[in-house]
Amino acid sequence: MARIITIFLFFLSLGFSDELKEKLKAFFEREGYVIKVEGDRVWVDIKNLREKEELTVLREGEEIIHPITKQSFGKELERIGKIVVEEVKDNFSVGKLVEGKGLKPGDRVKVEIKSLCYEGSEEGYFLLSSVFPKVEKGKGCAYTVKEFERGYGVEFKGSAVAFFEKPTVGIPRASLEDINILVKGKFVKQLPSLPISADVGDVVGDGRDYLVVLFSGRVEVYEIVRNDIVLKASYSLPAGVPVSVVVAPIADEKKDYIIVNMVSGTRASSVILRMVGGVLVPVLKDVPYIMGVLDKSKPKETFLGQRFDSKVKFGNVIRLSLEGNKLQERGIFLAPRGFKIDSAIYYGNYLIFVDSSGRLKVFEGDSEIYASEDSFDGSYAYAEIVEDIKDRVIFHPKPALFSLMNFRLTLVPKNTGGNVLKILDILKFSRGELVIVGERKKSLVFSKTVRGSEFLEAIQAVVSTKDGRVFVLTGRVGTIPVQNKGDLYELEFRLL
Repeated sequence: MARIITIFLFFLSLGFSDELKEKLKAFFEREGYVIKVEGDRVWVDIKNLREKEELTVLREGEEIIHPITKQSFGKELERIGKIVVEEVKDNFSVGKLVEGKGLKPGDRVKVEIKSLCYEGSEEGYFLLSSVFPKVEKGKGCAYTVKEFERGYGVEFKGSAVAFFEKPTVGIPRASLEDINILVKGKFVKQLPSLPISADVGDVVGDGRDYLVVLFSGRVEVYEIVRNDIVLKASYSLPAGVPVSVVVAPIADEKKDYIIVNMVSGTRASSVILRMVGGVLVPVLKDVPYIMGVLDKSKPKETFLGQRFDSKVKFGNVIRLSLEGNKLQERGIFLAPRGFKIDSAIYYGNYLIFVDSSGRLKVFEGDSEIYASEDSFDGSYAYAEIVEDIKDRVIFHPKPALFSLMNFRLTLVPKNTGGNVLKILDILKFSRGELVIVGERKKSLVFSKTVRGSEFLEAIQAVVSTKDGRVFVLTGRVGTIPVQNKGDLYELEFRLL
């Protein structure tokens, strides 16, 4: 394996436990009530739904009573309709009534599981089929349960919707804060020039992650192979300064879009691209936001844009949606003070970002629960805005989520600024390293620098793939542009 994690008798993985069976059963038997009806639009109170999931509508009838013991066996249920989910909110969802009529608040609704497939071991199939007798092996179902080393994932029509971890036994689970981790960067490839930013995603639509790298003047898509990357597509950017790239499924297509954040003159002028027939084509240009997706498991709900111009630099934050080739504003996102979208990400319920003063901040709702003492300097991604005076705005690389020993955590790049060469006006960094942000317990997080994670000059990006590989892209600059270079490393984690 490209990523090696050495764990000495630390965990012993199990298959399904009774608790895990109950969690899966509860997921596939999600139910609730109709709370509002307007024509063919129906509001339901079920949480954790996905667009296009189907719901069966049931109406309660007479109570069923045992004739001897008088024990109640519940009420008769009559199927009266079907709903297709169209909008998913935090505490409710809205769907369209496609079968039936006469619905009213109080009617029961239940997720309809037409077909369920399983991909994994024989043991897992046997145990899953003991809970769901109609489970099939292979692909092609509306819902699929996939077995992974760490647990079982659930897909709905090809999109990941839930993950259930396998239980562990043996030595009691330690805190990640108490574990000493050594990281080693395995060199993969030298990049053709200085990378500005990078991200990964399924931009082709074949279910695999591709590495998307932003350079000055162009964006490139690479296929990730075992010990290398292979160029698949390139796109020359319009006039302006590229500052970051984001890859996420922000539309209805079964592929990820590429957001290239750019600055032109005194304001943002970003671009949205998608892959068509192996070629990158623009969907939108001159978008007046620096954009981001805070949680890739909920891309449409966390697709945001932040106003950026010479007056306020990072300004108001707007919720966005991409409908066809049009970008729609969906209201204000109440961001904390000092919020910058370039480095923002959700870690569970925590909002993590590096603020305008360079401090790493963690918020839970409106409450700040962590702030770093040290400053996190930016990267070689910057834009110079000239209006009344020349102003250099430096952008921070985005953190990456990944899993280690059944822990879900965040890797945050931390660069240390060097001297600015006054004569040549060149921005320099002296080193880059990685900081882990994890949860000690609810509403209490910690950070610690990863040993061995120091790189020459700056970390320009850290990304993690669906199969657990973690890559770091570094950058270094010289006194002339031709000396600007970058390297790609794959990280290997070991316990000390």
